[in-house]
Amino acid sequence: MFRNYLKIAVRNLWKNRLFTTINVLGLAIGLACVVVLVLFAQKCLTWDTQHANLDRIYYVQTKGDGKPYNQTVYPLLDQMLRDYPEIETGTHEQTWNYPWIEYKGKSIQEPTDYVDSTFFRVFTFPFKYGNPATALQNKRSVVLSEKTAQNLFGNINPVGKYVTVNDTLQYAVTGVLEKLPANSSQQFEVLMPTANLLDNPGFRENADWYNTFATTFILLKDDADPARLEAKLPQLVKAHYKDEAKKSTLLLTPFKNFIYSENPSFQGLIYGSVLLAAFLLFIISVNLINLNTALALPRAKEVAMRQVVGATRRLVLEQFWTESGLVVMVALLLSVLFAVFYLVPTFNQLRSENMQLSIDFDTDYPTLLTVLSIALVVALIAGTYPALYLMKLKTTDAVKGKISASPRQGRLRQNALIVLQFALAVMLILGTIGMREQLKFMKEANLGYDKENVLVFKTDLAFRNENAALSQGRTIFDQLRANPNVVSFTSTYYTPVAYQNNFNTYYPNGNEKQQIHVRHMSGAVNYTETLKIPMLEGRNFSDATPADSANNAVIINESAMRAFGWKTAVGKKLRQLNNPTIYTVTGVTKDYHYRDLTDRVEPMLQAYGGRESLNSYLLVRVSDRANAPALFETLNREFKKTPARRSLSYTYLADDIAKSYRSLDNLWQMISFVTMIAILTACAGIFGLVTLVARQRTKEIGIRKVLGANIGDIIVLVGSDFLKLVGLAILIALPVGWLSGQKMLNYFAYHTPLHWWAFALAGLVAVGIALLTVSFQSIRAALMNPVKSLRSE
Repeated sequence: MFRNYLKIAVRNLWKNRLFTTINVLGLAIGLACVVVLVLFAQKCLTWDTQHANLDRIYYVQTKGDGKPYNQTVYPLLDQMLRDYPEIETGTHEQTWNYPWIEYKGKSIQEPTDYVDSTFFRVFTFPFKYGNPATALQNKRSVVLSEKTAQNLFGNINPVGKYVTVNDTLQYAVTGVLEKLPANSSQQFEVLMPTANLLDNPGFRENADWYNTFATTFILLKDDADPARLEAKLPQLVKAHYKDEAKKSTLLLTPFKNFIYSENPSFQGLIYGSVLLAAFLLFIISVNLINLNTALALPRAKEVAMRQVVGATRRLVLEQFWTESGLVVMVALLLSVLFAVFYLVPTFNQLRSENMQLSIDFDTDYPTLLTVLSIALVVALIAGTYPALYLMKLKTTDAVKGKISASPRQGRLRQNALIVLQFALAVMLILGTIGMREQLKFMKEANLGYDKENVLVFKTDLAFRNENAALSQGRTIFDQLRANPNVVSFTSTYYTPVAYQNNFNTYYPNGNEKQQIHVRHMSGAVNYTETLKIPMLEGRNFSDATPADSANNAVIINESAMRAFGWKTAVGKKLRQLNNPTIYTVTGVTKDYHYRDLTDRVEPMLQAYGGRESLNSYLLVRVSDRANAPALFETLNREFKKTPARRSLSYTYLADDIAKSYRSLDNLWQMISFVTMIAILTACAGIFGLVTLVARQRTKEIGIRKVLGANIGDIIVLVGSDFLKLVGLAILIALPVGWLSGQKMLNYFAYHTPLHWWAFALAGLVAVGIALLTVSFQSIRAALMNPVKSLRSE
């Protein structure tokens, strides 16, 4: 029996190969998008699931006046391990510096995390070589990633070999990790014991009960209650924290949420991906149902004859299920190929390295089985609806071919489907336009400084002789001052796209109650002049003014001045909590955007960083961008006079700022692609519906043509109802799109308004596409020979 079903299915599909092609291609592209979106959501939902004790791992957050953040004071972990027996063990994990590691003349510098010896008791990372239980017990030990070990040692097992760290210390390689999972929130190349940090004076100075910079993880015992443990933490704060930090609140948060606290946008991406996948599934399902129904109408006589000769409802359904199932299976196969060879590589080009997707049939089979199940359900629905529709027709009329006897039959469901299809399409168009306008707004916004013609030289070259580098740096500065093409320059630790997340609490001297949380930076001479940041009052730092060093000069921004409640700030004195130093405000800058426009400008303080010297970045404003290559050659020649591990490189500040929006640009491209697929699929659906109506009203069209109706009249007859439905879809979609757009834009601290023309454009695009689709099929119906349509009369 199934063989007969299959033969009839192939025959019918080939007979209507235009519709079959539209069905297969629409389904294949739609399902491929669904596969990628579901894979992305699954990747995000399974973040960090490789850890054997995931349900018992927690991290400690600190909450002050604002939102909780993931750093704590360094001594907290040891105190918690002493005080609370419900904690099995714990570990720090933090970055402090990236040391240079050398083996047989080859030096590398890779992202390095400092962790405790118990790190691998808390977290599960598979080892290629070595023993995780003992790998970090020795202070002078190092664990490498597979890639780093390959770079240094080649294909040999390096465990037991010694490497030189920062040209001085010998460390034993005690382990090599397998490749870290892409969906791990912890990405590192080198692990070293935190005991090494205690040798660093700067670290020891900050490792107190006030400064919060350490990331603290704990592993609870099986019977531990995290809520009860968290309730004990206020007493620990009261007993140990410095007076200035006793307002802090400690929170225990499951480690499975760590990725979302580090990347708040992830949850929105998950929900967005699932929602887009649901939209696409709905649209392609409706499309398949509509086209299957259109294809089934000429077979009304066939279905009626089957019923006359005794075919049961089940036999008719099985025939239609076979046909829709065949279409869906072919489309599913094509969708997997399309996803593997096009969509996934394209997606990976748009996402960061730790967000790369791959389809591995050994590990991703649950996702693929889910998509397969969804496809089978779609096939079942798409086969059932037209079969039941035809079986409900009056048998005597169906045998005679009178399928238009009940023009209202099923019309309400068809209308609802087309309204929903186009409403979703219009909402996606609105979302695409809104995202594009927001990106344009962010890229063209006045940032409060001049980003053009500024070169950013990375001067942290890991010099082998720091004193020689400082001396050479002064020579380079003198050359820059004498260069007629150089307008201004500054040597700084940060750029407008690489500001430090360093905060401290300040208050006006003598008024400790007025405490303000301020972003604290090390200021550089000529920084404001080079970037053309307007000064609201006062002046910039100057090496020619000894008072800047003697008075601990600081420059604050406009937001900080408002936060302190001052109308003028120059000459005011500030104190920092837990610090006896008194700072003097020498200048106030207008607010400028030192981060992208996602975040608001916060109160910021720049402290005088000392006399001009060679720091991490050299910002140079040139009179003309064309002078950049020659300037680079000059500087590169000078820097090469001092041996260094890295070579000089440069970028344009304007390009760096544009790159900071790359992730949003990529997101817009993804949404645009999905929107295009949704629109094309919806058009295929309306094409099927127009075909359905044209076939239902074939004789009516013939009679009207005999009575004198022209092509325009027929187009209005067939298409006007659909255009009304599209208009209704637009009326539904616009207010919903406005609410969704407002919610999306509120994610950005600074955003563009929702312009009226965006709604008009979305509506016009929907109407235009629908009009083209309806007109094409309506003209075909109007050009039919009326003799053929009236032959049976």
